[in-house]
Amino acid sequence: MAKNILAVIIGVIVGGLVIYSIESINMVRFPWPENLSIEDKEAYAEYVGSLPVDALLTVIIAHALGSLVAGFVCGKITPNKHITLGIICGVVFLLGGIMNLVMIPHPLWFMVVDVLVYLPFAWLGAKLAK
Repeated sequence: MAKNILAVIIGVIVGGLVIYSIESINMVRFPWPENLSIEDKEAYAEYVGSLPVDALLTVIIAHALGSLVAGFVCGKITPNKHITLGIICGVVFLLGGIMNLVMIPHPLWFMVVDVLVYLPFAWLGAKLAK
């Protein structure tokens, strides 16, 4: 049981690092305006709305690859239940993604696609681990 919990934790941490690394590319390509505050929801929503499609696609790719890696790492660590535990990693990312979508306005197409990538890619990662 402890190994399974540890596998999920490590998978989520490694997957989160993948997401952070890929999303950092956007921060270089499209830096925040100096006076932008995340507390100013209206200004932040305007900034997100001004981002080009490829910036949003980069975020979706980050979420997909992070989920894939999390499922894979989790599946490699645990000897059994690798699919179930990989999907748990995907659920953790899905919940975080939903929180992000609720707090920060995004285009509708982005919200739909983003919510749909976490679980299948976590499942695929866990499947590839075995």
